[in-house]
Amino acid sequence: MTRSLRARFAWAGLAMTALVMLMLGIVLQGLFERHVEREAEAQMEADLRILARVLASGEDLAARPPPLPDPRFVEAYSGFYWQLRDDRTGETWRSPSLGRFTLALEPDELHAGELHRHILRGPDGGKMIALERRIGEAPATEFRAVVAVDRKVLRAANRAFLLEFLPVLISLALGVLLASAVQGGIALHPIARARMALRELREGKREKLGGALPSELDGLAHEFDALLEAQRQGARIARERAADLAHGLRTSLALLNARARNLEAQGEAEAARDIRELTTAMEARLSRELARAHIHGPAQLGARVAAAPLALAPLARRIAEAIARAPSAEHLAWEVDVPEGLALQADEGDLIELLGSLLDNAAKWARTRMRLSATAQPEGMVLCVEDDGAGIPPQDRRAALARGVRLDASVGGTGLGLAIAQDIVAAYGGTLRLESGDWGGLRVRILLPPPAAMR
Repeated sequence: MTRSLRARFAWAGLAMTALVMLMLGIVLQGLFERHVEREAEAQMEADLRILARVLASGEDLAARPPPLPDPRFVEAYSGFYWQLRDDRTGETWRSPSLGRFTLALEPDELHAGELHRHILRGPDGGKMIALERRIGEAPATEFRAVVAVDRKVLRAANRAFLLEFLPVLISLALGVLLASAVQGGIALHPIARARMALRELREGKREKLGGALPSELDGLAHEFDALLEAQRQGARIARERAADLAHGLRTSLALLNARARNLEAQGEAEAARDIRELTTAMEARLSRELARAHIHGPAQLGARVAAAPLALAPLARRIAEAIARAPSAEHLAWEVDVPEGLALQADEGDLIELLGSLLDNAAKWARTRMRLSATAQPEGMVLCVEDDGAGIPPQDRRAALARGVRLDASVGGTGLGLAIAQDIVAAYGGTLRLESGDWGGLRVRILLPPPAAMR
């Protein structure tokens, strides 16, 4: 079975429409058939009265047939017949439409004035509806008068009615299908509203799902909001525990480093070097995981109603000025090319960590200058950090993004700057690429899509 509710509504509407139209056609055909038979029997009663008047007038039936109003009584085998029989003499008079065929009447007891209804066989073997009446009283006159109509004539009238009513049935079916489609659209509208509410929740325009759904789904919205709040609390607790764990481990690492210095002072340089390598690797891993734990990303932005988009230019200048004051970066010429008014929907802590990691990494490798630029493009915000250092060869760029990889051990650091930046960019659904810059050094190009495009 299809998973599409719209397809299910369509199939259900089509099936119900077909069923309703079939039942309506059957009911209408039955009602019309009964109506036609009643009208036919009423006309047959009138014809019997005409026959009674003709008999009362004493006219010669053999010389002149009774003047019944329907001309089909004189057409051969037309389906309209009459017959008179004198019970005293056995003489029989027939309508011209019967030819030489004699209607076989049932030998029932028929009193004067009574009307009997029979189903008889006609000249062609088909069934007929016949009304019989005794005219006159014995012993003077005793005539049995019969008027019959072939049922095929009535069926022909039924078929003609159905053919004429068929366009009406088709119009009704189309109307019911249209009403079903409108009803399905109205029924599915809350799903579209729920989808929009979830998008607003993810983009930070809404704090809760409650109130966005119909009242019948209030329980679902309440459970979803409770689950969302539990996830927020779980993420907050996880970050706090990660920070506590990092603090405890760093204390232990500091003690190990102190022990390594003691061993080095005692002449055990090799053991001290092994301990330092282990503590350095553990420190790098700890820094990386702690940084990842503190990334909020758009999912956490959606956990609260976001404030106005973050102005990028003041934040970029503040970070650049802070890093430029470091002794290792005082000799560099800094260029911040971020237009005023440019804003980004992101967590401030994530953005500080991202720009700080990239600018700090560039300051270590730049010779004389470095640049931070930002532009708004249709596909999203583009951030570029460029320096005039030695750059990274294309074959080494993939390795440079791996955690803890240092391509040049002569430069201090943990080798985590680019890796942490890549984690933050990935959390926002963006891309980070390493390119050759205009000054011969490295250019880090970041594309951050708009919040509506984040997944």
